[in-house]
Amino acid sequence: MHDQTTTPTPNILLLSCGTGEGHNSAARAIAEALEQRGAACTLADPLALHGRRTGAWVAGAYTRMIQKAPGAFNLLYKAGDLVSSERRSSPVYYANSLGARDLAAYVEQNRFTAVVCTHLFAMETMTAARREGLCRLPCYGVLTDYTCIPFTEETRLDGYFIPHRDLIGELTGKGMARERLFATGIPVRRRFRRPITRQQAREALGIPQQQTVFLVMGGSAGCGHIPALCSELEKQPGDWNAFVFVGRNRELQQTLEQQAGTGRVRAVPYTGQVDLYMRAADALITKPGGLTSTEAAVANVPLVHLLAYSACEEKNVEFFSARGMSVRAADGCQAAAEAWRLARDPQAAQAMRRAQQAGVNPDAAEEIAERVLKAE
Repeated sequence: MHDQTTTPTPNILLLSCGTGEGHNSAARAIAEALEQRGAACTLADPLALHGRRTGAWVAGAYTRMIQKAPGAFNLLYKAGDLVSSERRSSPVYYANSLGARDLAAYVEQNRFTAVVCTHLFAMETMTAARREGLCRLPCYGVLTDYTCIPFTEETRLDGYFIPHRDLIGELTGKGMARERLFATGIPVRRRFRRPITRQQAREALGIPQQQTVFLVMGGSAGCGHIPALCSELEKQPGDWNAFVFVGRNRELQQTLEQQAGTGRVRAVPYTGQVDLYMRAADALITKPGGLTSTEAAVANVPLVHLLAYSACEEKNVEFFSARGMSVRAADGCQAAAEAWRLARDPQAAQAMRRAQQAGVNPDAAEEIAERVLKAE
């Protein structure tokens, strides 16, 4: 008889945070690719491990700030950028380091074999756990914006999956080690790259084939200048509809329903069919979140970026518009005009689609999964 040995199933912990749905979506995309390769995956929030109320409070405070006080958020971001340095630890690090022991205990208890962090807070907590000798597993960070956000450089992980090779200079300039940067792209779920035509997407959603269709997104919090934008869209006659993703923002949904106008602007609550709506649209108007913008480019929809707040999203706009993958709008009036231009100009829309195909990697999640499993 021959001894038969079995290879242990990789058991990967993916850490995200409730401050923005993009981080969670990136984690799910990686989990999807890992599970396809036979790995077991668990998604968790390190703030919730430290205390459920802590995680809920942080997520709620973030949502309220970007909805009600985007200017304050911009100021905090700029202040962080000024003091951020790889040579010293920030208050953000010390705050997240308080959860290091809880996280390390959770990792040990569940016998994880590697950790992937899609949010800065998780990277900070894992850095603290490693510095204190509490966790020695392979650990990676995933950057979900097209820039180095403040305090990323003070983290110490085995590697970082970054959105594009053109960001390497910025990241190394901040003090991050070149050999730990892997230019995979931002991971998006498989559904955004499935081969589906606009006609098929419209059939699935019950949208008339000949209608001009706009999609408006303000992130999971439903922030931005959406009511004013919709008022501008309403000024155009013709057979068209605008589907507005309001996320979990009930106040925005009520506002749009009250200003219904012609009835062509339709509020869409939180939905799992984002990819279908993108495929069905003639143009998408959205705040420039890194994950949403990447999903749009992978889905290949003409894209108008409208800033809700600056911070890291200013860099996202610069990255996309400089490469022809989107057009930037200064306000709702310009955003509506640009969306109509793309809908009426097939050549301009097709040029943008080609730029998106050249500028983003649709297989980023697969590449990340391969590297994580190879390093175990």
